[in-house]
Amino acid sequence: MTNDYGTSNDPTPRVEPRRLADLARLRIAVGLGDPEREQRLLPLLGESGEFVIVERCLAADPLLACVRDRHVDAVLVAFDLHRLSRGVLVELEQTRVPLVILAPDPAQEPWASLPGVVLPLEANAEAVRQALASAARGERHPVVTHDEPDDQDSELAPPVVGDAETGSVLALASGQGSPGRTTIAINLAAALGAVGPTVLVDADLSGPSIAAYLDADPTHNLYMLAHAEPQSQREWDYAIEQETQPLAVRSPGAHVLCGLPKPELRPRLSVQFGERLVRELQRRYRYVVLDVGVDLLGGEVGLHRTALGLADQVLLVTAADLVSLWHGRLALNLVQTQLALPTQRVALVLNRYDHRYHHSRTEIEWALRTPTAAVIPHDHRAVQHALAQQRPLIHVSRGRASRALLDLADRIHGQRIVLPPEPTERGWLRWLSRARGKSASRTDLAILEREITHGDEPGREHAGLATEQSTNGRARPARRG
Repeated sequence: MTNDYGTSNDPTPRVEPRRLADLARLRIAVGLGDPEREQRLLPLLGESGEFVIVERCLAADPLLACVRDRHVDAVLVAFDLHRLSRGVLVELEQTRVPLVILAPDPAQEPWASLPGVVLPLEANAEAVRQALASAARGERHPVVTHDEPDDQDSELAPPVVGDAETGSVLALASGQGSPGRTTIAINLAAALGAVGPTVLVDADLSGPSIAAYLDADPTHNLYMLAHAEPQSQREWDYAIEQETQPLAVRSPGAHVLCGLPKPELRPRLSVQFGERLVRELQRRYRYVVLDVGVDLLGGEVGLHRTALGLADQVLLVTAADLVSLWHGRLALNLVQTQLALPTQRVALVLNRYDHRYHHSRTEIEWALRTPTAAVIPHDHRAVQHALAQQRPLIHVSRGRASRALLDLADRIHGQRIVLPPEPTERGWLRWLSRARGKSASRTDLAILEREITHGDEPGREHAGLATEQSTNGRARPARRG
């Protein structure tokens, strides 16, 4: 309605209409989360003349705000966009804006059940253009499936192991930080070594630490094995026997091969040596556990990539806090892009998990698009006790973390693992205790063992076995222990 001067009386401001040239073009908001992916897709989409890119978002929150303001006609989003969660996807679905998602496996949940168009992550610009046009028309693009099996079991995923003839290679990797990768590798090797020949290899060229964890001799290590330059089978058997050490008393079949004593020696370990070493260890041991470092880029750490590529199963260890999950996600992307491992060969191990502060296992699996092989509860006291004793955690504790580690080892082995009991005192000490009718104290046993070892006869000065001196100099019977 206008007044006598030809102006409007309506105080509500009018929205600027779209230009006629843009009426036939779709306004899209983009959240790809990767600069290389944007450079590969966006220029071709803009040159097609069918779309106008009105928003390029680096996180899910501004993308959702843009869609709520009704500034776009369609949304193009990648599965690894920052802060993209199940809840954000539900809210995007409720806005009824056409949605095109780039996902690693469109046939898996939650992508398969979404009403939008789901494309594989490596889709080209033409496929994305057709998907955006189909989504704007309300059509659902055919979902591209892969040949890999779709396992949606809610239980923990069982690790994949090799056959019994060649030996199974299990590699443990992680992101930056200290998520506890070496601790889990030591305990898995200790558990598997209780039932079969097992070797734990410190293949971390950046920060080897197994020798410090187990109080092993660092002079027997990978470099000395490579320096020996074994060629024949007999030479390899002798070199491996010389450089490996027993891991623990309660794991009679477990041995450990320490890492490099100095980082300057990294160029001495070639990729060819790593491949030959893994094959020779497979021939000698039932289980080969590789503790792999976090670095995957660079020529000096080619052994890391070799170990992951030869493994029958890769366990990516990450702590359950947000920072560790962020580093684990980066490491998982490197494993997928640099090595192109099949999805069934990679599984997560959530370490130091506390349900009071951390996201659920289902949410973490959904965010990282990777199944979980084990969830290790947070048991700070038991872990510190094991570190102080320089022994595997499963040998010093029966807590929740130890039970979870043993359960993971059970599924790797295929049946339940029973650890041998703690070694008892020597037979003649037990006979002495029974003869005396009571348990001998540690001081008594130490004195008697020293006398027998050195051939001394107990005299009056060793009367502490039966008596102890009182403060006034008179002897009195020893207190029972």
